[in-house]
This record gives sequence, C-alpha cells and structure tokens, in this order.
Amino acid sequence: MKAVKVLSGGLVFLAGAALAVWFFMPWQQVGESALLFVSRRLPEPSSLSYSAVKSVPGGFSAENLSVSRLAGVTDVSCKTLTVVPDISASLLNLAPTCRVAFTGGALDEIAVTPVKKLPGIDLGDGRAVVAAGRREIFLDGLRSNGELAMNGILLFDFSAMRIIRADVALNVRSEPFENEVLPFLKNLLPLRQEAPGSWRLFREAVS
Repeated sequence: MKAVKVLSGGLVFLAGAALAVWFFMPWQQVGESALLFVSRRLPEPSSLSYSAVKSVPGGFSAENLSVSRLAGVTDVSCKTLTVVPDISASLLNLAPTCRVAFTGGALDEIAVTPVKKLPGIDLGDGRAVVAAGRREIFLDGLRSNGELAMNGILLFDFSAMRIIRADVALNVRSEPFENEVLPFLKNLLPLRQEAPGSWRLFREAVS
C-alpha cells in the first residue's frame, strides 16, 4: 500500500509539473522555431513566409502564412494557421500530433508551364489532426468549407512526395477549377469524379 501511495504521489507530482511546464511554455518562440524548421525542410524552389506568430492557449498561431512555389507550381496561403500540440494523442500515436486549423485558405493559380496557368480556388476555413513521422504525415479529420470543400483522411510520404493512403471527398463549387484543374490533376493523383461537383481522392494502403 505504501508503494502504491508513493507511486500515486509521484504520478500526481509529474502530472502537475507537466501541466505547469505546458502552461508557461513560450508558445510564440516555439511557433517561430517550428516554422523555421518547416521552412528549412521545404524542397526548392518552395519557400515559407508569415507576418507574425502569436501565442494561443496551448499552442501558437501564424498570421498571413504563405507557402510559395509549392511543388514548383502554385502558392498556398491562409490568413491564420493555428497549431495546438496534443500530448495524449502524441503518446498514443508514438509521433508528434497536433490539432491544426486555418482561416481564409486559398490555392493560387497553378503554373503548368511558364505561359500556361490554371485557375486557383478558395479553400475557406478548415482543420485537421496532424501526426508527423520521420518520413510520413497523416491528416485525420481533414475538413474545409470553401469553394473546394474537403472531408476525409490523407497519409503522405513527404520524402518520396507521394500519397500512400487517402480517402477525401471533394465538393467543388468553381467551374473553372473543376473543368480545367481537376482533369489535369487526375493525371497525377488518384482522383475520380463521382458526379458534377463531386470528386474523390482515394488510394488504398498497400500492405
């Protein structure tokens, strides 16, 4: 019984210490360091920029964030990107896990060639639970509510730049994007059209 009491007391102390560290974490500096880390790992010619990083409860928020020349062909931007690490999920997944939300997302024109550009689209607001491994990143509960509305999951191997597993429903409310961009992307991604305005990004994991 004494051992149980000592163990319980130790666990309570550790939990309290962890919460104290968590509460007083300098989230602005953590966010700046995280964005610098991501920026350095982006393949050329991509680059990341933002106007400010602020602390939020349990995490940080970046304002006017933009990734230019993503995959060498387009820019992705949002008004705010909020990241809140999830300790319990990180322990369960054995990988850093966080809740991510964005507002005012947009995908700019896609430069197929220096003279040919395809229309961009509004992504609106969205969210996902993101788990990052050494080579892979998993997006669970992916949602967005813009002209391109998304709902599903995605597992991406960023070292090989390929989709490993995906099941994402796409609701498209932009005729130029649907008529010009998605047929082009269909040649590169596991995309299929299910009905006018309704597409699915789908790939089964290979065991």
